[in-house]
Amino acid sequence: MKGKVKGTAAVRRWFALAEEALQTHSGRLNRLNVFPVADSDTGANMLTTVRACRRAADEATSEDLGELLSVAGAEAMGQACGNSGTLLAVLISGFAEPLHGRQRLTVDGLSQGLQRASLRAWSALSQPVEGTMLSVLDAIRDQARHGAAQAGEPNSRAALEDAMGPLLATARDALEQTEKQLAPLTEAKVVDAGGLGLLLIFDALRATVSGSQLDLSLPDGLSGWDPAPEGAGTSAPAADPEAMELMCTVRLDPLGAASLRHQLDELGESVIITPIGPAAEAAADGTYRWRIHVHTTESEATLSAVRDAGPLESSTLTPLGGTREVS
Repeated sequence: MKGKVKGTAAVRRWFALAEEALQTHSGRLNRLNVFPVADSDTGANMLTTVRACRRAADEATSEDLGELLSVAGAEAMGQACGNSGTLLAVLISGFAEPLHGRQRLTVDGLSQGLQRASLRAWSALSQPVEGTMLSVLDAIRDQARHGAAQAGEPNSRAALEDAMGPLLATARDALEQTEKQLAPLTEAKVVDAGGLGLLLIFDALRATVSGSQLDLSLPDGLSGWDPAPEGAGTSAPAADPEAMELMCTVRLDPLGAASLRHQLDELGESVIITPIGPAAEAAADGTYRWRIHVHTTESEATLSAVRDAGPLESSTLTPLGGTREVS
């Protein structure tokens, strides 16, 4: 895929290239996955999210950058699985918010979108930690802000292109640091799998902006990225055989969502609660659709708590510890 594109065509190219990169590296990302549990599905989960974004963007007709990204993020949120897949959907949805009304991406728009994406991602988690894809996202955000401040002509395509190289270098540096920031990564001698997936996604954005190819050698040399036999795992401990991952969509008002978050924090771990779609999509009774993710050994009590909180639109319970296949 060569040649420069702009506007909403660039969004579609970005998602297509991101899907290609994650498809190529999905198996190795799965093997790298050790946090929050070694369930070997980070690559598959992030691929599911990007694939949903790409399909939604391909079907949408809007020429508004923010609207297109918002549609893609909302569709991905409804299909997202796992910590990394759900957080990536949150990131895309947040990135869209400051870009409504814009016809093309600029370095200033990139900076504003990443600031909002970071805020949304950190807010979605009950217990966010350093050393994850959040750290890589924040490094990208800060470098984009610096690039926007330094740009002589911030509305030019050249300024956006010039910002992408330093942004990728900063992201890779931040990813290397994750091994030292989080004890499970240090013990397994790996970098964070979700952070690496995010690096690949932003390399796809770089390739889109510059009209060039993906850098499929980008992960080479990172801790844990050495080739491993197919099906090989990491040195991290396996997930609790009784632990389940609950993914569901429920309609709640903000107070109800806050109350449910408190309950889920007591019933499980890795809790993510985030609204699907913009604030304008609230129903007449003040409720929104919320996407929920939680790891729990008390699956019946957890699902019951969600049902008691509000109307449940969909739910899936999946044993932790198995790889989710994506075709």
